Amino acid sequence: MAARKGLIFAERFPTDFDGIVAGSPAIDFTGGNLARAYWLQGLAKTPFPAAKLKLLADAEYAKCDAADGLQDGLVSDPLHCDFHADRDLPQCANGVDGANCFLPSEITAVNLIHSDVMSQGKRIFPGWPVGAVAFAIKPGEQDPQSGWVGQELNYADGRPGAWKYYADGFLGDIAFPEGDPASTVAGFDIDRDSGRVAESRAILDATDPNLAAFRQHNGKLIMYFGWADPQLNPRQGVEYYDKLTETIGTSTGDFARLYMVPGMFHCGGGIGPNVFDAMTPLINWVESGTAPDQITSSRLVDGKVVRTRPLCPYPQMARYKGTGSADDEASFACVRP
Repeated sequence: MAARKGLIFAERFPTDFDGIVAGSPAIDFTGGNLARAYWLQGLAKTPFPAAKLKLLADAEYAKCDAADGLQDGLVSDPLHCDFHADRDLPQCANGVDGANCFLPSEITAVNLIHSDVMSQGKRIFPGWPVGAVAFAIKPGEQDPQSGWVGQELNYADGRPGAWKYYADGFLGDIAFPEGDPASTVAGFDIDRDSGRVAESRAILDATDPNLAAFRQHNGKLIMYFGWADPQLNPRQGVEYYDKLTETIGTSTGDFARLYMVPGMFHCGGGIGPNVFDAMTPLINWVESGTAPDQITSSRLVDGKVVRTRPLCPYPQMARYKGTGSADDEASFACVRP
């Protein structure tokens, strides 16, 4: 089942499943697509050039890589990295464009993506954390490509990215009737239209943090999200789990756990340890009551394991012990940040 459906079953049909794995779930499907439309409007006004994605990625990782206590090419704790495009990106002098600097419009575009989407003083959707702009070899490609390509930005051949595809489909086919100005990205207005999607939220979103009935059924839930996911905002995962903990209490980890994967794109890929088995730990949890204190993840290059790392139940994260190889999971312990 789709990951969003998995959460919907846990929320609305809590006795149907004993265990659920929800990987990279589109928790706030409605809010995510409203935000995409808003961001796409902004990018149309202040485009970001694909040629400067590597420069942006290098700047973000230079600022945020070591924020988790280890410089290892990964951003494992993006929410605690103090990155600001205005301050941390090299600006082009006198507005003269260059390959190694950013124009004011390009900095505006970066700020747009990393900032919360607001409407009439209310947050509609969280801003994207740093890290998704990373370069990795994608399926079917020979050269590394930024995670933004084919998502926030168009493909190299000019085809629209997934953000455009999802926003168009949501606005025109789900949320608004044909002919309504809001049924197109160009005609959508965040202040006028964000309050007109109650039906979509009721049907499609999986944002209810009250899983008391699923817990009473003795159900078990494993969620995971890539910290570098460029398609579905990983902040949804941590915010949902925080609300779940507020609702259920400190014993939430007895039946539901979230694992954040550093450097992983949407459902896999990326530059992090993105190969792992979430189903076996779930089966063991359901059948024997053994909760997964950590899940081993691996990074493969040309079919060979080059790095292993423990995935820790949020809010814990893998912290380097200070000795041993940074590519060996034995050198890490799951601790609270």
